[in-house]
Amino acid sequence: MVIEAGTTVNQDVTLVLSKYGPVEQKIHNDLVNRGFRVTIINTRDDEVRCRNSKAVLLLDDTFEALVISSLFEDTLNPRGAYVLAIDRAALFRELSRLGYPTPELSVALNPNVVGKVIRGLGRAYLATPSPALNLDGLVTTWEGGKSVAEHRMYMANPLARINMVIKAPDKIIDVQVIGDECIGCGDLKPWVLKLSRDIGCIMCTYTIGAYGNEHLILGVEPRIELTMGVVNNVVNTIVRWFNGEW
Repeated sequence: MVIEAGTTVNQDVTLVLSKYGPVEQKIHNDLVNRGFRVTIINTRDDEVRCRNSKAVLLLDDTFEALVISSLFEDTLNPRGAYVLAIDRAALFRELSRLGYPTPELSVALNPNVVGKVIRGLGRAYLATPSPALNLDGLVTTWEGGKSVAEHRMYMANPLARINMVIKAPDKIIDVQVIGDECIGCGDLKPWVLKLSRDIGCIMCTYTIGAYGNEHLILGVEPRIELTMGVVNNVVNTIVRWFNGEW
């Protein structure tokens, strides 16, 4: 489904959606009420083609969003943010370059190697290149880690077979950034918002590991959970991004 609002062919902004439900419709209507000309592309019903326009990708799948971001001149979360979301090693290297502490990371492609690394760590956070795969988890023994890695070997997605082993944090926190708002951040809000500006991820979900009093980014997804409660924040963020504030 492609919906165009406004009077000209050259729309101000394109919203690319996984579905067009009540929340998405509310975002659309609020943008129109603020004077935007909006094109809606619902990927359930229509293809996406190259457009010389600004786009906001409100997609459920990070991998789809990476590809579709390349079809537009500019996207609210830039293409680089999707690359960092899909390659944890690149994320850690970029964070280190920007001066943020990062966890020590080992990449193991063989279950026996996974077991060997975990034997040296004890409890481990066994991840894949992207949190979007929903396979990250804690393992407490080398046998358990090796078993998980063996299971991943048979998955269809080749990224699942790339095991990224990190020392297990004391606690894992998931937070969402929407412009200047940080949901679930608590005292970490200034730090997380600065990080978001530094990597250009304006609407993002972060996985944060607590190691004693130190907090490290373990993963990022350039997407948020869309609910009626965040619509106003989302619309304000889109307007400010469009006007060049970020």
